[in-house]
Amino acid sequence: MNLHLLTDIKQYKKVFLLYFFILFLSCLIAPVIKECLDAFLPSNAFLTHILKCKHGSYDFGKVLRRIILVVAVLIAFFFRKPLKISSFSTIGMKNYEGWLSQLQMGFMLSVGVFIVYTAFLCSTGVWILEMNIKSIGSFIINLFETLLIAGVVGCIEETLFRGFILQSFLQDMRVVSAVCVSSLFYSLLHFLKAKILVAPGLQPCIGFIVCYQSFKNIFVHLPTILPSLIGLFLIGVVLSYACLRTRSLYFSIGLHAGWVFLIKTNDSFLRYAGTNYQWLYGDKDLITGLLGWIMLVVTLFLVYLVTKTSFDGKNTARIG
Repeated sequence: MNLHLLTDIKQYKKVFLLYFFILFLSCLIAPVIKECLDAFLPSNAFLTHILKCKHGSYDFGKVLRRIILVVAVLIAFFFRKPLKISSFSTIGMKNYEGWLSQLQMGFMLSVGVFIVYTAFLCSTGVWILEMNIKSIGSFIINLFETLLIAGVVGCIEETLFRGFILQSFLQDMRVVSAVCVSSLFYSLLHFLKAKILVAPGLQPCIGFIVCYQSFKNIFVHLPTILPSLIGLFLIGVVLSYACLRTRSLYFSIGLHAGWVFLIKTNDSFLRYAGTNYQWLYGDKDLITGLLGWIMLVVTLFLVYLVTKTSFDGKNTARIG
């Protein structure tokens, strides 16, 4: 695929074309990856643990999502010039004084809002404070692992969605349209997945099967996943706004990492008790009810207040 031939196509259309090309290429590679995995399973304890392989079968949907991520990173690297990614500063990863404070500020803001919100839910009885820690040592190790994972996830997803996709949309769209479309894209991709158990053996169409089932699941279960879609859309708006306000990715990476960290450590401290008012309080995902959405809107306002002092409230349509 030669993206130099697509110079007359608007940048946001290139993004969608590139996305479907990545899916297609990943589906072609998928059977080869499966054969390699089958050759090492179940004798390799590490792979067995990572893939959660039981009785010789494992979820290839999860494997395909990792393949897609790797292919996307490689495509972005090799086609960085036609994609107008000349350097890290282009996508908001500039090395300047204060970047660490932005990262910390974003992390502390998301953590603070989350703690206040979950404390309120505990006061209503929707969530119950319940320590689920086997030992202090294992808890500390798990805490550091979770923090590392949160940092990696925040960095990768912000670089991809706010650093590349949002910036691409801003070239041909108004700011509000670019933020909304990129946030919708961000929320939908969270549900583009399917659990497909596979056993050893050649399956040449396994990638396309998983891909088809993933798209099918979105349409079939749309009414069920709609509350989560709205919540993730609002998260995308908050992260995009943080990116534009600070003209870099560091603040949004901090916000994102803070959310991931707390959601992954949630089970160690809290237990979801349930509610008859799920439309108001949401479910155990926290962002599926009206109060969760209000919490995200409040976070958006707090981002405005924090960045107003630091960055004089100047919005920009480009980061770089």
